[in-house]
Amino acid sequence: MKSSFSSTRNKKRVTEFSKEGNCSYKSFLPSSRCTQDSKMVDRISSLPDELLSYILSFLPTKLAFTTTLLSKRWIPLCYSLPVLAFDYEVDKKYETKQDYETFDCFCRFVDTLMLSRPSTNQPLKSFHLNFFYGHPDTAFNVTKWLKAAKQHCVEEVHLSLRSHTLNPFIFISRTLVVLKLKRIDFSIDTSCVHLPLLKTLHLKHVGFRNRNDYINFLSTSAILHKLHAEHIYLRSEMHSDKNNIPEEGFKSLTLSKLVRASISSMDALFNGIDTVEFLRITKGFEDQEASFIAIPLFQNLNHIELVFCHRSFHCWDGIGELLRHCPKLQILIIKKVC
Repeated sequence: MKSSFSSTRNKKRVTEFSKEGNCSYKSFLPSSRCTQDSKMVDRISSLPDELLSYILSFLPTKLAFTTTLLSKRWIPLCYSLPVLAFDYEVDKKYETKQDYETFDCFCRFVDTLMLSRPSTNQPLKSFHLNFFYGHPDTAFNVTKWLKAAKQHCVEEVHLSLRSHTLNPFIFISRTLVVLKLKRIDFSIDTSCVHLPLLKTLHLKHVGFRNRNDYINFLSTSAILHKLHAEHIYLRSEMHSDKNNIPEEGFKSLTLSKLVRASISSMDALFNGIDTVEFLRITKGFEDQEASFIAIPLFQNLNHIELVFCHRSFHCWDGIGELLRHCPKLQILIIKKVC
């Protein structure tokens, strides 16, 4: 009896809720009218081009370009994207005919977006290229695309290649603020490099003819704030006596605006980075006998991270001397990596 009364009372409440609130379980399901209205209203098309372009910039470039199938309105948006990111890798010992055909399609796709980009006041914010392929035309294509990026006042470049040689003349830009290079080789003098607005520089697996070319590249900007240098190869020191100093001697390095630096102990140029507040040093097994020499006074340094390879953890030569040259040091972190 109690159960029957409870059931009747609940039904009454549901009926009252339906009458007063004009709501029922059916209201949580889309009615045919709602469905028709939703089909008629295209909220995306009502957005301004600037906002649509901003949204598309967060998508992979290849995926963003597929929106051109929706309507003609999307075509100019894709040709003027502020961020372009291209990724192509063939990690094989032997490339097949199909790989060459895919490579050709990729190059034509990049040509379409880079060389057909309209001349507008909107600069190219960022250009990313991950190109791990051994085709002989790679250097030519990369140079062509970088020149096109420069014409559109590119501000940020991320370039990762398969140890290809590039001409440093392409790194002359008055708009570039961030430059990140990986697996690249410079075969000639780098004194022509000119990047006056550069604030962030990342170099990983980058080769230079000699130490002076390396110093020239680091000195390209007087306002450099962040530096990351890892696995820098100097051919003059790899194929000859490491103590072989050129007749004119090594050039001096001065990065007076540098705030953060991450380097390996083999690539350490302490005299040029003595203004940093944060310093990360990686000490690998290949330089376990190396010690820090000619260490300047780090007046601003308050945070040091020392990263040791598992084979070099016992190598403390020069570490104590480095710490004695850091009067404002507050944080010391020591890591061991496998």
